[in-house]
Amino acid sequence: MPIYRWAELEEVALNPLIRGRVVEVPNAMLARIKAPRGTINMHKHDFDQITHILSGKMCWVIEGEEPRVVGAGDVLLMPAGVVHGGEVLEDAEYLDVFAPGRQDFSWYKQTITQV
Repeated sequence: MPIYRWAELEEVALNPLIRGRVVEVPNAMLARIKAPRGTINMHKHDFDQITHILSGKMCWVIEGEEPRVVGAGDVLLMPAGVVHGGEVLEDAEYLDVFAPGRQDFSWYKQTITQV
């Protein structure tokens, strides 16, 4: 069973907006992400997403709902196919769970020794 320490995983640019660290198993992915202030374009994807805000503030817009400001300790659930996006109001760090894993993050493979 692999065990990792976030502090020992390489942090990389996951896309032009965010940086993060990723671990995954065949049917799920966990990403620890840092996002600077700025806009998160409205988008949707074919996987479920659970976001747990660790720090910072974000204004999330989820299709069919009023915009909501979220902060440390809040958890958002975004089923596959639901349009969402918003704005990072204060530099944020959060955990994203994707099931199944994101294909666009799957290129990122850890190269460190497991604990």
